[in-house]
Amino acid sequence: MINTLKNYTYEELQEWAVQEGLKPYVGRQIFEWIFAKAVNNTDEMLNISKTVRALIDAHGSLDVLELSKHEISDEDASEKFLFTCHDGHSIETVLLHSGNHFTLCLSSEVGCAMGCVFCKTGEMGLLRKLETAEILEQFIQVQRISNQKISNIVFMGMGEPFNNYEAVIKAAEILNHHKGPNIGARHITLSTSGIVPRIKEFAHLPFQFKLAVSLNSADNNKRNELMPVNRRYPLQELLAAASYYTHVTNKLIFFEYVLLKGINDGPKDAYNLLEKLNRIPCKLNVIPYNETDTKFGRPEEEHIKKFVSYFKEASFPVTLRYSGGRGIKAACGQLYHENLKK
Repeated sequence: MINTLKNYTYEELQEWAVQEGLKPYVGRQIFEWIFAKAVNNTDEMLNISKTVRALIDAHGSLDVLELSKHEISDEDASEKFLFTCHDGHSIETVLLHSGNHFTLCLSSEVGCAMGCVFCKTGEMGLLRKLETAEILEQFIQVQRISNQKISNIVFMGMGEPFNNYEAVIKAAEILNHHKGPNIGARHITLSTSGIVPRIKEFAHLPFQFKLAVSLNSADNNKRNELMPVNRRYPLQELLAAASYYTHVTNKLIFFEYVLLKGINDGPKDAYNLLEKLNRIPCKLNVIPYNETDTKFGRPEEEHIKKFVSYFKEASFPVTLRYSGGRGIKAACGQLYHENLKK
């Protein structure tokens, strides 16, 4: 585990201060410097004494990640950041621009263990899970570099957030904290490929975070082939967990559907999806496949719009969502890096 105060919540930093013989308010001050003001150098903590600054430095560096590369798309101004971790592993983070709104797509793991066959990140396998500090540092550095107010957070980068549940929830809580980055809970979305027990656990959190489920097929056999997680948590169990979530929280659940040419883009696929989701309070995002070097293709534009037209009578809203950053391999399913450690 990395020795850094960036792994600590608001309450934990107050406890740390008391353990060091300080008043709790000092922990609160440190929290604001680290997470609200994005300071990495204790010399900038102007209302903190030199003695306390030395204690902070002794507890470990506040520089958790090193920026290795920063790319900006000529097409839509999307930005991709390559960060190197303390152990030599690398992760990618994406900042998406939409008018005056800026959405940050965070990674939760180095690589991914889920093995979804259309996702480039899955080819990396799982190298390790990120610590809370490493997740938060992506936000802190991008906020500083871009000099823009990030309005939305999506945990849709590298990794399966629900396989690193504790660290991800802790990071989301800190991002939401009113003394920290103060990102509204309803502007923070966690995504999962379908880890059923965690969906049920997530339903009982005392936060208003949103939940997105990567579905990609309403046919059990087809989903088995596309997403190995379905063999452990079959479609019936996943949809039951989704219904449970909406019942407990009284909130919509978001389903993500990556449209693959000749695989899941036919009328039968659409009607099967319509029949399954009509029973659940939800929203469906249809995402045309972002091509990598896999065997899959992206449907033609006319075919994409035809697929969406099958949902005219749906009881739930359907959005055709085009991913930003395709030109710099920063779009949904494209994140990948040849890590130094294997």
